[in-house]
Amino acid sequence: MTPPPFWSRRRFLGLLPAASLVAACSPASPASGGGTLRIGVAAGPSNLNPLDSGSEVTRWIAEPVMETLYDYDERLRSVPLLAAAEPAVSGDGLTWRIPLKQGVTFHNGDAFTAEHVVASLDHVAAFASGSEWVVYFLGYYSGARAVDRNTVEITLKRPYGLLRSHLTNLPITHRAFADRKDTMMGTGPYKLERVSPGLGYSMAAHHGYHGQPPAYARLEFQIIPDGSTRAVNLRAGNVDIATELPVAALTLLMGQPQVTVHRVDAPIDILTYVKAGDPPFDDVNFRRAVAYASDRQGVNEKVFGGSATLGQGPIGPAERGYDPSLRVFPARPDPARARRLLDGVANPSFTLTISAGQVMEDIAQILVQGWAQAGITVKLEVLQGGPWAQRWISGAYQMIMNRFSSGFTSGDANYLALSPAQSRSVLACGYENAAVDTALDRVWATSDQAERDGLLRQVNAALTEDAVMFPPVYPKMIVGQRASVSPLDPGRMRISRLGTPNLRPGGNSGG
Repeated sequence: MTPPPFWSRRRFLGLLPAASLVAACSPASPASGGGTLRIGVAAGPSNLNPLDSGSEVTRWIAEPVMETLYDYDERLRSVPLLAAAEPAVSGDGLTWRIPLKQGVTFHNGDAFTAEHVVASLDHVAAFASGSEWVVYFLGYYSGARAVDRNTVEITLKRPYGLLRSHLTNLPITHRAFADRKDTMMGTGPYKLERVSPGLGYSMAAHHGYHGQPPAYARLEFQIIPDGSTRAVNLRAGNVDIATELPVAALTLLMGQPQVTVHRVDAPIDILTYVKAGDPPFDDVNFRRAVAYASDRQGVNEKVFGGSATLGQGPIGPAERGYDPSLRVFPARPDPARARRLLDGVANPSFTLTISAGQVMEDIAQILVQGWAQAGITVKLEVLQGGPWAQRWISGAYQMIMNRFSSGFTSGDANYLALSPAQSRSVLACGYENAAVDTALDRVWATSDQAERDGLLRQVNAALTEDAVMFPPVYPKMIVGQRASVSPLDPGRMRISRLGTPNLRPGGNSGG
């Protein structure tokens, strides 16, 4: 990502919305056969607009309500959904013309037309909207227009092959709802009917849906903040699906024949990187010493019950560019090697900034203990979501860490997490590597997926070797479901989706 030079960190930071969640316990009620599908989630978003956020707490709710121009098939290939066909791309790559499916209506009865697509694109490309999508469109998107009611044309400032990925992940809203934060309006099989702050969200089947009729009369998302309580509700049949189950709570579901627990590799990262442009991390030996002293196995065993994959570089097993043969750093700390790398460092110490939450704090404590074995002193700084995001964007950190999920913005890739490694990015961490800059430029520009995958492997290897980004583990997506619901699609879970629009009662796998 290479924004124009006049976009400063300060300007970018000032337009970033604070991340906050509203969460409270929800009352449990028995699942009612096939009439209502109940999903237990850990939290609800303060901003319901999925054009602003790609987080799971927003997009799991939006998934049944709002659709994209293109969707993923069973092999995670991009295929038309609201679009009627493949885009026609000009020879210079700067103009994309997309025909739209006709006969589609929004939940209020209005026709789906090109002007709604234009409004959605313009919203996410505008800094004033505060959308996280602006990072992707910055420096590339020039504008969009309705050629006619059923054709939209997108113009770019320079070739941007990654645009197809965004068109497969970006929800399309009714133009009158593009700026709203309290509700959502889409073309999906379910329409949002009621928002109960702190409790959940109620949806009803959209009987005018253009695709296969929805299988359930209603969907109910229940906010249940505690993971063990979500597991208990799943076991009791009070919810049909429970998301984000902690490993420690899985014992509550053992021996339950009506419950299946899915553990799937998904683009969920423990985003971990250093300010490589400032002391002490401007010294590559210091960075490598910290990486060698990191207790990856301890994090996996004590926090994730051994279910995670041990980390190396920024790209995990569910993401494009992952190389399972890449093994630079050990599973357990190697304090002797770390001390040799620290030879001559008078006071090896730094501050680790993490987001508040039990999982992140547990991970940090284990890592701090491993670093201490090598004589590295670490101050732990714990911040809530908004202040953490401000610290991240402003670059005011030494080492920073948070849970980050990219499935709803990038599918089976994590382009945003790589952006700090590019020297001209607004998120730049001070790392200087001309080959990485060139490779990332090409990753965003090319339309050749094989070329992109190869470049991502190169970038991942460089960032691992140079110890710029070295997450301790790659967690799995853990979701439980009852047998009364058709099986969740492992392919869609691999890109963080629950696939609620396609679920059916009675254990049937249709849809």
